[in-house]
Amino acid sequence: MRKRLAAAFVGLTLLLLVIQDVPLVSYLARVERDRLTTALERDAFLLAARADATLSPLAGTVITSLEPIVNEYKARSKALVVITNEAGLAVASTDPAIAVGENYANRPEIAGALSGVPQVGERDSRTLSQVLVYVAVPVVSGDEVHGVVRLSYPKSVVDKEVRERLTGIIAVAAVSLLVAVAAALLLAEALSRPLRRLRQLTEKLSAGDLDVRADDADGPPEVRELARSFNLMAGRLSENLEHQKAFAGEVSHQLRTPLTALRLRLEHAQGLAAETHVEIEEDLEASRAETDRLQSLVEQLLVLARLEGGVSRVVTVNVAEVLTARHDMWTPLAGEKGVSIVVECSQGLMCRAIDGALEQIIDNYIDNALSVAPEGSSLSLHAVRDGYDVVIKVVDEGPGLSEEDRQRAFTRFWRGSSRENDGGSGLGLAIVQQLATASGGHAELRASPVSSTGISAEVRLPTVLA
Repeated sequence: MRKRLAAAFVGLTLLLLVIQDVPLVSYLARVERDRLTTALERDAFLLAARADATLSPLAGTVITSLEPIVNEYKARSKALVVITNEAGLAVASTDPAIAVGENYANRPEIAGALSGVPQVGERDSRTLSQVLVYVAVPVVSGDEVHGVVRLSYPKSVVDKEVRERLTGIIAVAAVSLLVAVAAALLLAEALSRPLRRLRQLTEKLSAGDLDVRADDADGPPEVRELARSFNLMAGRLSENLEHQKAFAGEVSHQLRTPLTALRLRLEHAQGLAAETHVEIEEDLEASRAETDRLQSLVEQLLVLARLEGGVSRVVTVNVAEVLTARHDMWTPLAGEKGVSIVVECSQGLMCRAIDGALEQIIDNYIDNALSVAPEGSSLSLHAVRDGYDVVIKVVDEGPGLSEEDRQRAFTRFWRGSSRENDGGSGLGLAIVQQLATASGGHAELRASPVSSTGISAEVRLPTVLA
């Protein structure tokens, strides 16, 4: 969270700098170029004023008195100077590549200035093989043009001076960005610290610690308000769960007592009627069976209520030990039905689940499998690691279920056609799914991978890496 907040602040600062500085840099670059050009134009007019007194109107005549003028300017400026007479012949120059007497009348800026109009601009120079920035002004006396003074720079020199002038602005922008990064990190840390604490407290609350409370006196006002809301939520959740647990316990006690008494009375009546009233004895046996079923239904409903309303403790479970223990417990009953149980699981395979959940899940799966497994078949319990999960399977060789029935099997009170009259409640698989979900996993039924019929009842739980 801190990194995301810091990145957001830095990004916003960078955006503001770009919005502000890019147009500013462009504007200042244009101003700086105009300033350099204006300075050239000023110098050209000053040189033209000084050259007017000494320029000879005769074509090709070299006026030696111009040499001190151009040499003086060369000493204080990087601009190249070319002075021509009225015929366009070079009479003085600071450019060693230009010979005195060379005809410059064909240069567009010279020709324009000889007509009496100052020339300012850029053009490609074949001589220099680069773009030239120039200012050419006429040397005039009255209405007569006696020559031209041209000052020029290679455009690369002008660009370099512009860049040097703009370096300060770029440096200021870089410093601003660094300051923004430092401020963003400090601000992000100040904002994210209480939010991180709240997240950690939320994780503890979801793990079952209902006593956690946030410090609502630290952080910005919004965070303090959020902390107070969290504390209110945690308090109400704890209170509601306590009420629900108390209600479930009271309901359990209130229902068990009359059901147990009713079952005992039915057993007593069944014993009295066994010798003389066979039909009554049969009715009483059926009533007792329904009472047992009702008691089982009540117990399972209470289990579901506790699972849905409570936050149970998640523990680390040794899968191999649980499978071995369930094998040992169910083997005698399976033997009476002629069914064998085998276990396939590597030692050290660990998963996370709420306390006692894996045992209840496997018991439900085995109970369902034994109710439909044919005599002489086998029941396989095995577990494998699949990525970050452990998959535990109970595979039988029974009649199986259709794809539609496998999807509906975890619905409350749903029973397959093979179990409609077995006295089951239809809540076993619903409890399995609730236990798996509460443990951070998932339960499902698949077709058996080892037989054409049968079911692979599976549960996927988070693994614990060694």
